[in-house]
Amino acid sequence: MAVSRRTLLRAGLAAAGASVAAGCGDSGDDGKTLRFAWWGSEERATVTQKVVDLFHTRHPDITIKTTYAAYDPYFQKLATEMSGGNAPDVLQMGDRYLREYAERNTLLDLTPHLGSAIKTADLEQKLFTAGNIGDKTYGLPMGQTTHVLQYDAERWSAAGAKLPADGWTWDDLREAGAKVSAKFGPKVSGISDPFGIEDWYGDWLRQQGKDLYTADGKLGYTEAEVVRWWQLAVAFKGAKALTPPAVTSNTTGTPFPRKESTAEFCPDSTVGMTSWDTYGSEFKLSAFPTAGNGIGQVTQPPMMISVAQRTKNQEAALTFVDFFLNDPEAGALLGMSRGLPANLTIRKSVTGSLTDEWKMVADYETLVAPLLLPAPAPPPKGAGVVKTQFQRIYDDVMNAKATPEQAAPRLMSEIQQALGA
Repeated sequence: MAVSRRTLLRAGLAAAGASVAAGCGDSGDDGKTLRFAWWGSEERATVTQKVVDLFHTRHPDITIKTTYAAYDPYFQKLATEMSGGNAPDVLQMGDRYLREYAERNTLLDLTPHLGSAIKTADLEQKLFTAGNIGDKTYGLPMGQTTHVLQYDAERWSAAGAKLPADGWTWDDLREAGAKVSAKFGPKVSGISDPFGIEDWYGDWLRQQGKDLYTADGKLGYTEAEVVRWWQLAVAFKGAKALTPPAVTSNTTGTPFPRKESTAEFCPDSTVGMTSWDTYGSEFKLSAFPTAGNGIGQVTQPPMMISVAQRTKNQEAALTFVDFFLNDPEAGALLGMSRGLPANLTIRKSVTGSLTDEWKMVADYETLVAPLLLPAPAPPPKGAGVVKTQFQRIYDDVMNAKATPEQAAPRLMSEIQQALGA
C-alpha cells in the first residue's frame, strides 16, 4: 500500500510513536553488522526500513539491524546503552543531546571523513553548525525545518488587521491580534500566547544579535532580556491580543488548530499535522515579525545522524550514513519524513511533486531561505531543563501571579542550577 506524502510528514515529525521494535537481518559471517537506531512512529519506521532494505541490495556484505522508539524512551534507552558500552553503531541524534554525548567521547568525530567517505557537497551548509563542536563534527543533518507564523488571512482581513509583510514588527503583530480579538472574541483570540516558549524567545533574541546559547555552550542572554520579553507579553495581554491562560494551557492540541486563535508560531514541519485539516487554504504562512535586525530564524535540522565512537565497523557505518543522506533513490523513499531533505539535489526532486500543505511549506522555506541564519551550535547539558523551567515560570506571568521583574530572577536561578553555571 502506498504511503502518502502527508502520512510521511506526519510520521516524520510526530514525537509519539511506537515501542522499540527489532528490524530485519541476521548477523553476517564477515562481521559487518550494524545497529541503526532512531526515534519516531511506526510510519517513519516503514519508510526507514525501506531505505535499509534498499541499502542491503546495494551492499549485501553489510547487515543493518534497526530499532526505533518514541522520543523520550529512545533517549532513556540510549543513555543506558551508552553508559554500558553497547551503543548503536549509527544513531539518530537530537540537538539537545549532541554536546553531552560528544563531550563524553561516545560519538565519532566525522570531520576526517567529510567529502570522502561521506559526501557533503550537496548538503545544505547552514545546517552543519548544529552538529559541530569547535572544529569537530559529531552529527550530520537528516532534514531541515524552520519556524513560521501560521495565520488565518480571511479573519485578519475581516477584522481590518494589517497582514504580515517584509519588515513587519512585534508592534504590528500586537495591533493585528488586538483587532482580531475585538472582532471575533471572546471565543476566538488574535494570537496563541507564544511567550512561554523558549524557541520563540530564541528567535526574538537573534533579531537583536544574541542567542539562547553561545557557540561554546554558555548562556547567551541575561536577566534583562527575559524581563523585556515578558514585558512584551504583558503588553500583548493588555491589548487583549493573546489567548487567555485557560485556552493557552489546554493540552488538547494548540489553540490555532482548534480555531480558538487566528495566528500561532510553530515549526513549519508541523503545519500539515493539524492546521491544513482544519483550515485548508484559508491560512497562510509568514516569517516572524522583527525586533531589529532580521527575522532571527534559523536553518534547523529536526534531527541528525551520528556514528558511535566505539563502533567495530566504522567503514561500514560511514558507508551507510553517506547512503542515507545522498542516495537519490533513498531520498525519494524518505520523502518529507524528516522535514525537507538536507540534500539539496534530492530536495529539488522531492519538493517538485508536492501539493497542498507541503507545497505551501516548501514554498515558504524557499522564500525565507536567504533570511535564515545558520543552525545554532549544540546547547549544553541541562538545556532541556531550562526549556521546561522557562515555560513553568512564565505561567506565573501569564496568570498575573508574578511580574516579569519578579519572575525573571527566579528563571535565572533555575538556569544556574540546571547548567551548573
